[in-house]
Amino acid sequence: MAIMEEAQKIKPWMVDLRRDFHMQPEPSFEEVKTSKIIAEKLSKMGIKTVLTGKTGVIGLLEGKRQGRVIGLRADIDALSVTEDTGLPYSSKNPGYMHACGHDTHITELLGAAKILSDLKDELSGSVKFIFQPAEEAGAGAAYMIEHGVLENPKVDMIVGMHTFGLIETGKVVVQKGPLMASIDVWNLTIEGKSCHGSSPWQGVDAMPCAVAIMEGFQTIVSRFNDARNPIVINVGTVKAGERFNVVPGKVQMTGANRAFSDYSRKMIPKWMKRMIDNVCDAYGCKAEFEYKNGCSPTINETDSTELVKKSVVKVIGEENVIQIPPVMGSEDFSTYLEKVPGTFMILGGGNKEKGWMYSQHSNHFIVDENCLVVGSSVYAQTALDFLKN
Repeated sequence: MAIMEEAQKIKPWMVDLRRDFHMQPEPSFEEVKTSKIIAEKLSKMGIKTVLTGKTGVIGLLEGKRQGRVIGLRADIDALSVTEDTGLPYSSKNPGYMHACGHDTHITELLGAAKILSDLKDELSGSVKFIFQPAEEAGAGAAYMIEHGVLENPKVDMIVGMHTFGLIETGKVVVQKGPLMASIDVWNLTIEGKSCHGSSPWQGVDAMPCAVAIMEGFQTIVSRFNDARNPIVINVGTVKAGERFNVVPGKVQMTGANRAFSDYSRKMIPKWMKRMIDNVCDAYGCKAEFEYKNGCSPTINETDSTELVKKSVVKVIGEENVIQIPPVMGSEDFSTYLEKVPGTFMILGGGNKEKGWMYSQHSNHFIVDENCLVVGSSVYAQTALDFLKN
């Protein structure tokens, strides 16, 4: 059976399903309607379905013969983004949007489930369909693991995929080693002493201290860190001041850091703390610095990646399997890879001819729905090949 042909047959079903998900985006750990629909669809396919925690869903398709278990994962949450695509199926949940393609991930995995449910007699083992909440919060994978997603039966290999709007539909990134960076978040409060804006010498201005610290952070990137192991220190928010004629006595900022190297990741907070302390001392300010580790880098295991690549080549041909520079964005799929072998792919979802080449998290994010056929085919072919070996 040609898997791509089977996926083409169910394309109208997948398009309708994806648009339904797109109109009903739900934020992390609040994917109640989404998980209900997923569970209903899996149950109708005859797949054993379990609700995990509040909004996670696991489907288990058992083959005719016993064997290994492959996990296929899709994330299901949306972003707090106000959609501006003009699509007739735009978000009906104000302030939220599937601006990262998770609606396509859900649909592709359900499409694969539909294909594989008709082929279960060919499977020597089981497929565990993992619909995970809260990827955008960086907490969903750990949550699912805590609720036993990798056990009963134990998962031998796990595979995930992410639709990228800046890669043409029909292309799939499959590569071993580091693919996506870690993410760690931080909060910094700088305390000075406010005073009247006409007499700044009577206070301690926290603003120039904050500016110097932010400039110092970029010196860490360019001078402290080994440039062969890229890092990002991003200052995302800065809040200061209460009135136009008052010297700010406090500045609050938040940010997120990215890295691939374990050494760089461990050193960044130490470098930042040293910079903060020294600059604050020079400006006469005090600081409170909080740092929280998030997701680890997504590093694809070699053997799993080679196996998956062979499956992807069967679906789209060698010429459409591509490699890209490592992505500085992050994915909590890395949490699974710390527990079991596996690989994470990037699925092209853009269309240059139609002008649909948008980055993730854009409020204009539009995907070419032909990616649904490719994604579901890749998932299904990978499972078939793994459970026949």
